[in-house]
Amino acid sequence: MNFDEAALQLLKTLEKENKTVKDFLIRSYKGLPTSPEIEEESYNYFIGHSVIITSMTTSPGSSVFTELLYEGLSSPSPIDRYVLQSKAGKAVKARLIAIERELPKIIEEYRSKEDVLIGNLGSGPGRDIINVLSTHYQNTSNIKAINIDKDITALKRGERIAKIRKVSHLVEFVQGSFLKYNLTKKFDVILLIGVLCPLEFETCVVILKTIKGLLKRGGCLIVSNATKKMQEEDPFAYFIMKWAANWELVFKDEKEVKQIFEKAGYAWKKGFRDSYGFHLMGVGTLIS
Repeated sequence: MNFDEAALQLLKTLEKENKTVKDFLIRSYKGLPTSPEIEEESYNYFIGHSVIITSMTTSPGSSVFTELLYEGLSSPSPIDRYVLQSKAGKAVKARLIAIERELPKIIEEYRSKEDVLIGNLGSGPGRDIINVLSTHYQNTSNIKAINIDKDITALKRGERIAKIRKVSHLVEFVQGSFLKYNLTKKFDVILLIGVLCPLEFETCVVILKTIKGLLKRGGCLIVSNATKKMQEEDPFAYFIMKWAANWELVFKDEKEVKQIFEKAGYAWKKGFRDSYGFHLMGVGTLIS
């Protein structure tokens, strides 16, 4: 049934603490029938014993969830420990690390010509760009970033993180939909991380076409999407994600992401992945 060590440890713990929940998870994962009463009991158990699962159910794909995966918990419950130790959970932090590794290289390509303006669309707190600016550009003045998100709580958290990392002067936070953002200056680089994962192919094309007006001609777009490798190598974690939070992903391989770029009017440059290969970051430039 593709249970890895993290899943087996969770099931072993549940065998002792709540066998009903353990049995429900196994039956449901196998696609076997379960009663609504048992499912409701199991659901209540999960949200009552997991900070991470509760954050997912409140707002699937929210920055609260990703921040917990970045930061961890001082005293995780068995369910939280499972999420943090699962491959899918670790891959989210690995995605952040991969972006922090590659983004400075891209910034330098544009920095050699003029000042660089970065747009982080659907940014949440914007930890990725804040970390990059803090590590590489804390004492510069020719690189700026704008984090745009609907969630004011996430943006306020980003403001705190920016202050802690001493880059408040380099980052602006804007509340609202990036699809309706009224810019005063076009971006040299745009990040769109974790936004397209639950969206179908044609919807992704529409979004990338819509944001073309925010990017300079020849500017760089960096987009992430979950790969099919996540579903293949950690199906139990994905099952938990769908069952607990109704958070379904549309997995895409590099060929599909490349086709999305090209159909939307971007020239494909390259793709890079997190260390687990669960997230593909596509990189392209605006050509039309």
